[in-house]
Amino acid sequence: MEKKKLAIVGAHGLPAKYGGYCTLAEYLAEYKPEDFDVTVYCCKPEYKEYADSYKGVHLEWIDKPARGLQAFRYHAYGIKHAIEHGADCILLCGPNGGFSLPWYPKHRDKFYMNVGGVEWKRNKYNFILRNVMRLLMKMGVKSSAHLIADNIGMQEYYKEEYGRKSTMIAYGGDQAKKVAVTEEGLKKYPFLDKPFAVTIARIQSDNNTEMLLEAFKDAKMPLVYIGNWNVTSWAKETREKYSKYPNLIMLDAIFDIPLLNQIRSNCALYVHGHSAGGTNPSLVEAMHLGVPLACYDNGFNNNATYNKAFYFKSTKQLADMVANTSEEEMQQVACTMKQLAVDYYRWETIAEQYYANFRNDANKQ
Repeated sequence: MEKKKLAIVGAHGLPAKYGGYCTLAEYLAEYKPEDFDVTVYCCKPEYKEYADSYKGVHLEWIDKPARGLQAFRYHAYGIKHAIEHGADCILLCGPNGGFSLPWYPKHRDKFYMNVGGVEWKRNKYNFILRNVMRLLMKMGVKSSAHLIADNIGMQEYYKEEYGRKSTMIAYGGDQAKKVAVTEEGLKKYPFLDKPFAVTIARIQSDNNTEMLLEAFKDAKMPLVYIGNWNVTSWAKETREKYSKYPNLIMLDAIFDIPLLNQIRSNCALYVHGHSAGGTNPSLVEAMHLGVPLACYDNGFNNNATYNKAFYFKSTKQLADMVANTSEEEMQQVACTMKQLAVDYYRWETIAEQYYANFRNDANKQ
């Protein structure tokens, strides 16, 4: 049996340790079918060990940074190498390869672009960077024969902005496991023995950080906000500004996954403030944990939760929802989120959909 060659470009590497694209690559490796050979391009500066293979897929190490302006070179090298080594399908994770793709018009049918979300709209970028990101996305979309959307909202964006159809394949979240509170966890985080809300996000304005903090500073339950509080001056200033409120518990990023799951799976409410979409990984992970979910009302989050969660668009709306929603209503939403997650956001099913897409389109070439 002749196997199809799939290359995954743009994830930071395997084993997964950073972000949604790495997790996608992890599960495409775990559920790889027999009729595919898979190569995942990995960022050498972000790892200490450089294995040749992982879970049956080949790892190709690129000695270039995968972040910031250097990300363009990281993607460009991966695309060039994949083409030169005979890849039948190239899954492009994010738009950073957009400047490279027009150089390979003969290979357009091999390119499967998943931009994730409308990155250029994020207000963490200045005017120049936003326009660069918008151009990247436009070039990537125009130069790829196949577009993948993880959200109905992204499908609509592709259609309205570029006049392009796309295949809808969601994002998985069943790697998040419900964990009971332990004595060690309670000792480290005493808030675990009482009702609390939690949010997990990068500390930046387009995740509505201040809106969430304002809504909970005098709420009936504390907000545990887990994020990268020490990375930017704005994050540090925001933390200092709100540190006087005992109801706000601002924790640095937690990379101990069982401990993180212990916190988020025992919350009374998960708050998702992301305003730039696609489907954010932390959102579908929270759905799998079966907790009540309140999302920023931006269309993408609504689509991901099938309009069955709680939604807010202002500090007042969020504060009122927390103050006035009954426990029965909370639990009803929690049960609904769990069932939706089981029905639509399981990695095994999602991997099957990706490979079916690659298989069918590769056969047409």
